[in-house]
Amino acid sequence: MSLATVVLAALSQHTTTTAPTASNPAPGMTTGAAGLRPGETFRDCADCPQMVLVPSGVFTIGSPASEPGRYDEEGPQRRVGVRQFAVGKFDVTRGQWAAFVSATKRGTSEGCDYGGFSKDKEAKASWSNLGFPQDDNHPVVCITWNDTQDYVHWLSQHTGQKYRLLTEAEWEYAARAGTTTPFPWGSNASHEQANYGADKCCTGSASGRDRWVYTSPVGSFPPNAFGLYDMHGNVLQFVQDCFASSYSELPTDGSAYEAVVKLKTAGPFFDMTGTSSCSYRMLRGGDWGDPPAMIRSAFRNFAPPKGSTLQEYRSAGVGFRVARTLD
Repeated sequence: MSLATVVLAALSQHTTTTAPTASNPAPGMTTGAAGLRPGETFRDCADCPQMVLVPSGVFTIGSPASEPGRYDEEGPQRRVGVRQFAVGKFDVTRGQWAAFVSATKRGTSEGCDYGGFSKDKEAKASWSNLGFPQDDNHPVVCITWNDTQDYVHWLSQHTGQKYRLLTEAEWEYAARAGTTTPFPWGSNASHEQANYGADKCCTGSASGRDRWVYTSPVGSFPPNAFGLYDMHGNVLQFVQDCFASSYSELPTDGSAYEAVVKLKTAGPFFDMTGTSSCSYRMLRGGDWGDPPAMIRSAFRNFAPPKGSTLQEYRSAGVGFRVARTLD
């Protein structure tokens, strides 16, 4: 099992950067997206995530049958068009989440899987009390699907712009950044490129540039060709799409799959039969405890696992990244 949730598989070069903060803005960073070109960055408010303009394009979603570590759920491969949009340069950080909590006087719910506490103490864990070290530049974790929706709604109201989660197609397009290999840097996983786990699931592993057994500060590894950091490893990222076991019925225009259908599943996931597709949401990118195959560009995951709900499931391996619609 993944650190974050049940693995979907069972169902069938740059220097290190520090994430800018309100008191440490990025040099040359502008406010607002008007007049910017793909690859350029902006921020809509002091506490807002730094955003990168991603160009429109067409790509092949999924993986070929010959890709090592591939699962059937990564197909069939399809050509998908994606419109220009803006995406968070980093995962949403603990500091940005704390600003949201303070501004909205939001309470903090407890209960979080896979943190640094023993199982008998996980009920007291939260985004601010994980049982392992974090600072404000680490990605926020132990948040629910509903939390992500509340955050993007708040950002939208706060800025007057349309913030949201990425769609699954947008996520893979942005993660690949023009590449077709299993990872944007090549064919093999590398701890010089990402924070991920041991070869056998599921424990954190510190090796080489990857000095962290749990989460790492955002921007600790090289970005991809679109200028995005930590698309692979560190934390799984919620996307907007509802659960689907393949790409056969998914949109080819880059939009989210949110068809509410009654699932028909078998095998280890027979208990999902009869539940709604939108009782689950997709996760992408892999996390700090996942093995190499689970941080590939094509790998798909979902939440929640058996015995939980989207409204209550929290994991120390799950965070999120935001997108902004530009037109």
